[in-house]
This record gives sequence, structure tokens and C-alpha cells, in this order.
Amino acid sequence: MPTNRTGVTVVGIPARNEATTVAAVARAADAGLRAAFPDGGNVVVLAENGSTDGTAERFEDTELTVGKVVVRSSGIGTGKGTNVFEILDQGARLDADRVLLLDADVRSTEPEWIDRLARAVDGDEPAIAVPAYRRNRFEANTTNHLASPLLAAVYGVHVQQPIGGEFAFNRAFIERARTWARPASSYLYGIDVWLTANALRENLRVVEVPLGRKLHNSPFPKILRLPQQVLDSLFHVLLTTDEVRPPAPREPVARAAIDSASVRPDPVVVAHVTRSVGRYLGDHWSGVCDLFPSARDLQAAPWGLRVGTDEWPELLADAVAGVAHGDLETTRDHLVPLYVNRVLTFWEEIEELDGSQIDVLLDRQATETVRALGSRSIAFGRTAEHAVFHENHWVGYNDESEQPLGWSVPA
Repeated sequence: MPTNRTGVTVVGIPARNEATTVAAVARAADAGLRAAFPDGGNVVVLAENGSTDGTAERFEDTELTVGKVVVRSSGIGTGKGTNVFEILDQGARLDADRVLLLDADVRSTEPEWIDRLARAVDGDEPAIAVPAYRRNRFEANTTNHLASPLLAAVYGVHVQQPIGGEFAFNRAFIERARTWARPASSYLYGIDVWLTANALRENLRVVEVPLGRKLHNSPFPKILRLPQQVLDSLFHVLLTTDEVRPPAPREPVARAAIDSASVRPDPVVVAHVTRSVGRYLGDHWSGVCDLFPSARDLQAAPWGLRVGTDEWPELLADAVAGVAHGDLETTRDHLVPLYVNRVLTFWEEIEELDGSQIDVLLDRQATETVRALGSRSIAFGRTAEHAVFHENHWVGYNDESEQPLGWSVPA
């Protein structure tokens, strides 16, 4: 049982334009807090930035038995991280013993998640709880192909879903996190990986908490912007890391991240993304190959490039080498189109596989990324500017234009 059932517990819901789901998430938080901390000082905080669909009003109209706080900020120049930092600040103001986060767009939030996450961060030493879900095989792409294998390769710890959204922190962790440098991307979608990567960098306690199935709105329309922001925050943390660390010994754990249900992303959206990526690679192919030598051997595919499980770890190792050599933004930007091609190739690879076989494939990908980076001589110790996040090379490629692909792999 948690050591303190009478302290202050804050559940924060970061949101922008999630009016259709925020009430259900708030009610699940309320029920979970009442069950886990019946005698505690419980508060649900909605932090929203620039919502235009009545998200805050829907939350305010939702009857809760615990305390309720709404924090608003402008939508200009803000993102998910802005809301998370506001929630952490509210936790500090309320002298909270623990702060939990629940994504506002999840349709499968359960009250039991509150107790599971809270239990995981009991104690006086800084601790963070991260979720372990079963997800649609066509989702969690940034998690599966970027965040998880890169963190495993650099920090020697394989966290299955380091950017899942449902987190918990104890008071000691919150105090430590308030001292970490915040790149501009950490105020955007980079926040989740910023939290997990910094925890691994400082060898803090990271606890994976099984939460069952996660159902939420499809993240695929964000597949160009979201990974760019995630990579930016991750790469900033890498630069402050002492060294690439060897894999930590661990007991074999049967991975169970792939859900039996699956829904393909909208093919119209996939086509838009494929065109944007094709235009980008057509304009930047020479520079991509300079930073990612492994890309020179990639073969053509109907969607652009065939980036298989065997090729991807070497490309990720190229990326870490590029960051270590001081090319953070260019490496970040050029990795995004390679990543999208990895995702589309992965979908073909798993066409005939069941969930357990896909889990094995993803574990092998992470293990091979550890091996690929371990064979390189990598030294960090550089610094990068934190103040501004800019799309840089991606300006003009994120629109919805119907331009034809117009690009093929050079001979």
C-alpha cells in the first residue's frame, strides 16, 4: 500500500481541443482518486492552451467530488509541454505528494490507473512511473521506432513506452525536474521524452506500469510534426549525457504492447504524408546521405524507401553520431522522412504477423539498435540552444498540398 494515503494527490489533464473526451477522463480521475486516496486532498487540474471547442467549459461542467482547477494559456507558441509544466507548477503550489498525468484524448481511461501509477512512485527517492499499454499495431510509431530504441541504445534501459502520456511523479522527482534545462520543444510534444530521458540520464527510478489497452484518437496526422519535436527534446538531453551506457542487466520480460484490435490510418492522410516526405527527400537527398551514410543502400518501395528492421538500427546509430558531432537540427529534420518510410515498411512487414510476433520484432529492433550504436565511437559533451524551436528544413513541407510524389531513389 502507498505510504501516504492522506497527502495531496494531483491528477493533471493536459488538453487542447479535446471536448469530446475530457469529461470521461476527468470522471475516471475522480473515481480513481476517491478509491485510492479516500482521506486525501485530491485535485484534478485541467491545463488547456488555446482550445476553441469548449474543452475547458466541458470540464468545468463535469461534476466531480474532488477539487477542480482550470489553468488556461494562449495557444500561440504553446503545446502539450506548456500544459504539463503548468500542472507540475500547480502540484508544487498545492504541496502535492504526487502528481499524475492523464492524456485528455484517451477513450479507455480506467479509475484503477490512478492507484497503479501512484503506487509505483511511493518513496522518498525521485521516481517516475511510465505506462505499458496494448496498442493498435498501426499506432505508437514514434514510441516503437524512435524513442524506445534510441533510449535503449544510449542509456542501456529498454523502456517499452517512454512517451505514453500517462505518468506519475513523486514530490522528489518534481523537485528534481524543475532544475532541468528546458529546450523549447519540451513545451511542445517533446515533453514526454524530456521527462523520461532526463530520468534515465540521472539514473532515477523509472517504473513501468501495465495499464491494459489504450484507445485514443489516431495520432497519424501528427506524424511529421510530433516526431520532429520529440527528437528535438531527446537530442537536447543526449547532448548533456556523460556517455553511451552499456545495456543494464534485466530479467527477460515478455513484451505485450500490440493489441489484438487494429485500425489502419486514413489512406487519404497517409497519401498526403507520403507526398510531403517524397518532396522533402527529393530536395534534400544528398544532405540526408551525408548525415546518414546507411541511407545510400536503401532500396525503392511503392511508398518511397524500403527501410526494414535490419536497416533501421544503423540509421538510428547514424542519427546519434550526427547529434554528437553537433548537427542536432539537421539530423533531427533528416531523420523524420527516413522514420516515416520505416513506419510504412513496418506496416508491410507485420501484415501477416500476430501481436506476439510483432512484439518480438520490435524487441529485436531495439536490441539491434543497441548493438549498432555500441559499435560506434560516440562522445557527447556539446551544448545546443534551448530558446527557440523552429521547423527549419521542414518549412513548406507540412502543408496539405496535392503535389505529386515526383521522387525516386537515385541510382
